[in-house]
Amino acid sequence: MERTAACSCGQLAVTIAGDPEFHGLCSCLECQKSSGSAFSYSGYWPKSAVRSIRGDSTRWRRIAESGRWNDTHFCPTCGSAVYWYSEAVPDMINVAIGNFGDPGFPPPAYHVWSSSKHAWVTEPEGCEVHKTQP
Repeated sequence: MERTAACSCGQLAVTIAGDPEFHGLCSCLECQKSSGSAFSYSGYWPKSAVRSIRGDSTRWRRIAESGRWNDTHFCPTCGSAVYWYSEAVPDMINVAIGNFGDPGFPPPAYHVWSSSKHAWVTEPEGCEVHKTQP
């Protein structure tokens, strides 16, 4: 199975094969700022699963609370963050689940940085919850 995640205007897209090795929520304050929401929902695939990356992207590097970098690639036209790479998992690509436009995507398997989640956020049944990054 292949999936394509695209930005709001469609200019930047990544096509990826298979299912993510892991996928979940993050409520760290940086992900809240980056997503413009109460949390981010993303999946991690091996870089070898990438079939294509189409369009122009702008890269923004930030340093996580762990001290490691994250390189986010976003559309320079509409501003949507589509994928990123992390020093913590150098052989993986991280894709924002919402950019697949698939409401049937499986629920998150984990939630990290729940220590800074909004009080109204409730995880689905079976979701592993971690106060920080395990």
